[in-house]
Amino acid sequence: MNARLTQLEEQCKQMNTNITSLQTLVGAFENGDYITNVAPVTKDGKTIGYTISFKKSTAITIYNGTDGVNGTNGVNGSDGYTPVIGIKKDTDGLYYWTVDGEWLLDEKGNKVRASAIDGQNGINGTNGTNGENGITPQLKIENEYWYVSYDSGVTWQVLGKATGPKGDEGQSFFSSIIIGNYEVTFILADGTSFCIPLYFGGDGIDEEGHEWVDLGLPSGTLWATCNVGANSPEEYGDYYAWGETKAKDEYNWYTYKYSKGTAESLTKYNSYSKFGFNGFTDDISVLLPEDDAATANWGSGWQMPTGEQLQELYDNISHEWTTLNGVGGVLLKGLRGGQIFLPAAGFRWNEELTYTGSGCYWSSSLNDTSSGHGFNLLFESSYWEWCETALGGRASGRSVRPVRKQ
Repeated sequence: MNARLTQLEEQCKQMNTNITSLQTLVGAFENGDYITNVAPVTKDGKTIGYTISFKKSTAITIYNGTDGVNGTNGVNGSDGYTPVIGIKKDTDGLYYWTVDGEWLLDEKGNKVRASAIDGQNGINGTNGTNGENGITPQLKIENEYWYVSYDSGVTWQVLGKATGPKGDEGQSFFSSIIIGNYEVTFILADGTSFCIPLYFGGDGIDEEGHEWVDLGLPSGTLWATCNVGANSPEEYGDYYAWGETKAKDEYNWYTYKYSKGTAESLTKYNSYSKFGFNGFTDDISVLLPEDDAATANWGSGWQMPTGEQLQELYDNISHEWTTLNGVGGVLLKGLRGGQIFLPAAGFRWNEELTYTGSGCYWSSSLNDTSSGHGFNLLFESSYWEWCETALGGRASGRSVRPVRKQ
């Protein structure tokens, strides 16, 4: 009996750790966090759990069932009981705690949120600090019975007997963890599942926090991990007319900085008199630094890709349509393992965001035959295209993904 109690107490400790870890997972999922690493936890040559590291959230450890794999081989008596703590999404789209498949209710009969907002997680089974609308259930075994507390251990509620005359298999909260190429899927014992994307981390970072990836391109061009105006790879970011460095509310030829209201009245960056205002030409075909949205917003180490650099990306890098945190886009896989995600952010014309579900990315180079257009990269789920023209031309608002040289 003493050996069984000792084993149950170890199981209880691991279950409390899993509760805290599950709370962190839900918070990471709801807040759009990323997983940076998944490392197995081993004991006597067996994998008994995983340590999960995040870009923003605190690292957690998830345990399988006691001395088992995928939740098997725990401890539970035939007359005993092991509570199953889980989560479930309600109709409001948020996750709440469950016990044995039923909603966990507070003293007022309200469901209890599973993610603590601005709270801190407990460590190794200790109770965490409750955030706004978040509670960390805590388990203990006392006098051979399971107890649960919903108020940081102030009061305890009995759940059931912890020991019985013979052992049987218990179960972890986590049925399995599937590590994919782009995300990690967590499947709970009750069948609930959710996915958290893997972080496409950079190979370097500047002093302002902008990261870049080496895709192994022949030119040595380094590509940023997110768009100008975005804080994560899947965020759309801001939209820029070609040659403008500030986002605005309306995009058309009347609001375009280097035009007198039409595509045939350009006042800068023009090689053909028929497109210039009063025949104006300057034969400048690549944006100067002061008109480069990447340089102006991220600093002199960055620039918009030239037409040649976009062409190099198009010619050398494999692409795959996927979703990241629910946002559609293309995953570009480098020649030496690096990868970046380009969200299908659409483009802006007049006051509207249009063609969402398509990616429209500027280069810094003019079209060779029509100065009213810039080279750009276009894609959808069904096509990937290097394009010399664009709907709305230079005056339309499009995404900018910066580059830099090694």
